[in-house]
Amino acid sequence: MKKLKVMFSTHGLVEGDYAFNTDEKGFPTTEIITKKVITGQDTGGQVYYVKALATSSSNYDIDLVTRRVDPRICPEFGGTYKDLGKDINYTIEQQWHESKAIRSRVLRVPAGGNFAFLPKEEIVPLLPELVDNLFEFYKKEGALDKIEVVEGHYRDGMLAADMLCNKIEQETGKRPIMLVTSHSLGHKKYERNLPQYQEGKITDEEWQWHNFRDRIKHEKYAFDRADIIVATSPDEQRRLIAEPYLQDINKITVIPPGYNSSVFYPISAQEASKLKYQFEYTDADGNVQFINLMNKKVVSSLGRVVRDKGYAELSRSMAEIMKSEPNVVFMLSSEKSNPVTEECEKILKEFKDRVVFLPSLNQQEMATIYRVSDIFVMSSLNEAFGMVPIEAMGCKTAVIVGRSGFNDFAHCADIRDDSIDLSKEIGIYAPSQEEDRWRQIKALKTLLGDEKLCAQMAENGYEFARSKLTWEKISAQKDALVKEALEKKKNKSIHPALKIKNGGLCL
Repeated sequence: MKKLKVMFSTHGLVEGDYAFNTDEKGFPTTEIITKKVITGQDTGGQVYYVKALATSSSNYDIDLVTRRVDPRICPEFGGTYKDLGKDINYTIEQQWHESKAIRSRVLRVPAGGNFAFLPKEEIVPLLPELVDNLFEFYKKEGALDKIEVVEGHYRDGMLAADMLCNKIEQETGKRPIMLVTSHSLGHKKYERNLPQYQEGKITDEEWQWHNFRDRIKHEKYAFDRADIIVATSPDEQRRLIAEPYLQDINKITVIPPGYNSSVFYPISAQEASKLKYQFEYTDADGNVQFINLMNKKVVSSLGRVVRDKGYAELSRSMAEIMKSEPNVVFMLSSEKSNPVTEECEKILKEFKDRVVFLPSLNQQEMATIYRVSDIFVMSSLNEAFGMVPIEAMGCKTAVIVGRSGFNDFAHCADIRDDSIDLSKEIGIYAPSQEEDRWRQIKALKTLLGDEKLCAQMAENGYEFARSKLTWEKISAQKDALVKEALEKKKNKSIHPALKIKNGGLCL
């Protein structure tokens, strides 16, 4: 019988881009139905990351734990339409995903006396109740001895992981291995936002709401308590071993996010040509449109529509490119009435017949865009990691990336260095900040002007992603760390269990 891994992602959507069908009584079945990807600050890369890992590990049974949200209040955040017209039962809701090799389920745990959605900045005070409810659930299941590892994701998930480990240790005398991944660090966000606050661009109310002091304190506490810290990039590792965190470097391993190779894969030239001829897509207004992409060069950029993703900066670069390149088509993510989209529309108005503004897309739809693209650009001004370039590589599309944890890990070729043989590289590094825009333009011109180079770089990127970055490989690396930590724990002298007052950190 497999041991159990518990993964905490307490805020936000867990399903990512799929949902479970329900039977006639409203209970979830194992049948997965596609649903629209929900975008927003609380439903981004971290949510996709944990969902992908939960369905990729064959070494453990997996429970992915989040806070329950009433689907009548906020249907896009999951749950089932059970007991409509009545108060929803104040119980843990289970959703199952099973295959021959994998057993995972989502546990939606009530906390807070209501099921209103709460952003990550406000959920910490509810964690003790959430963990208490989960602990009692496991106790009734007789599963406490089965839990071997507890993973915490983001600040709130890391704190919840420690609370559960503490309660299991107090009950059984054995503490599970605690593994944490921050995904983004409070101090990094503090540094990035402080100048804007000092310039009056962020209000006092918003600044206090972020409460960086407590977030950094909570993160440091969780890192101190963890057995294993997974950093998603070398930059994150550097920050973890510096003030204010000062972590033991032996605890930290860099393991990047991955990609789903069963969704993001290349297609033949014949299939690509068929796809490009009268290419069908849905525009930002929900209308089905067609565009002929045959003999066109397509540049795309996908992701959440927020300023930090650099869509406006890339649009300025593309406007310059499209002036001299009449066969270039630009496809990018958008949202109606979003200031970022409105700015891009103004920048690109001269070329609107060659610009495709796309709505939120599910994974299959994103894969289709990658496959019709010659170049994919991640134009983020500052990205903790960024999984979209990996997905594009998986579809054998050449990539250009900005400042990101992905580039820290992958080391794409710096476009400023003319001595580099780009045909041996997996991608190009070209930041999109205004002062660096010439680099982005140079990278685009280089690949658009050399079809053979573009194809070779796409091939190199594909081999890199396929050999290192599938979710199965990422999951196996993490499980190997747990196995190593268990061996170390077994070989250590036994010390009296540390008694932790009130279950750990006072929140």
